[in-house]
Amino acid sequence: MRHRHKGVGVSFRVSVLGPALFCVFRGPFKKIFTFFLKKPLDLHAAGRIIIRVQKGVDAMKRLSEVCKIVGVTRRTLQEYDKVGLLKPTSTTEGGYWLYDDAAIQKLILIQIFVEVGYERKTIKALLKSPTLDMLEEFDCLIDTLEKKRKRIDGMINTIKNLKLTAKLPESTLRAMGNMDVTRIYKDKSFASYLEDSIVNAAEYTEADSAEAELCMPFWYNLVAIGCLMGMPEDSAQVQAAVEQSYKDMIEMAKEDEDDSDEDLTDTELAEAFWEGIQEMVNDPELLQMVELQCGEGAAAYIIRAVQVFSDSKKLI
Repeated sequence: MRHRHKGVGVSFRVSVLGPALFCVFRGPFKKIFTFFLKKPLDLHAAGRIIIRVQKGVDAMKRLSEVCKIVGVTRRTLQEYDKVGLLKPTSTTEGGYWLYDDAAIQKLILIQIFVEVGYERKTIKALLKSPTLDMLEEFDCLIDTLEKKRKRIDGMINTIKNLKLTAKLPESTLRAMGNMDVTRIYKDKSFASYLEDSIVNAAEYTEADSAEAELCMPFWYNLVAIGCLMGMPEDSAQVQAAVEQSYKDMIEMAKEDEDDSDEDLTDTELAEAFWEGIQEMVNDPELLQMVELQCGEGAAAYIIRAVQVFSDSKKLI
């Protein structure tokens, strides 16, 4: 059964479900009826978002009753009254605030806007608008929430990437401590980089997130090599950093079903590692990133350090 209700100058269509049906549906509408039977809790909640209150003098509710029905505090209603967002329908001789059906429906709508994040002045302007189209406004609400969800997804994925640094070896973290932050943030602030990261990470799929978790430690360890620039490429500390990157590369290869290294010797693996590093750090974008974080000449330094490591494997 469908009811049409008008309140706050807006038309609502409210579906009222009858008693639960305990039977097996067959025929062309089986999918529809089965859907409703499988979602009893969703219907239980959603079916009560729009509250029906009988009209008339007896339907007037006191402030305390409205608080209980809608789930707001007395202070909230007092603040709404103060700013002109929602005033009581009338007041009794004893000073009790009363609200009718339309006022309660308006309050429910206000709470939906508040939950989405609308400011009170925006809500007030919307409700006063003579051209308010609720279908259009609900589309705007959905769009707003989708944008918020996308940004939250981006923030979550960015934090996940940052969390990976906590798992890095202590030697890698010490080496990365040599970064010159004044150089990194010379032309762009941390806030700007963070914003870029959030926007980009918002587009991650689950596969992208899994790939980032696998590959980012390798990148951090590679940058750590560059941060040691100035030390001899064959020094123990530099070669330890290279070996960590090498181990990361081997681990990534194990996760890649199409990148089998079962038939390669240590020498061949080290050679492939060196060749891959050369191609990687000479990529214009990655080259810029490495030298921004580690300084000019860091890419060439990394290649030389990895070559020393690769040559040492040939001697074994």
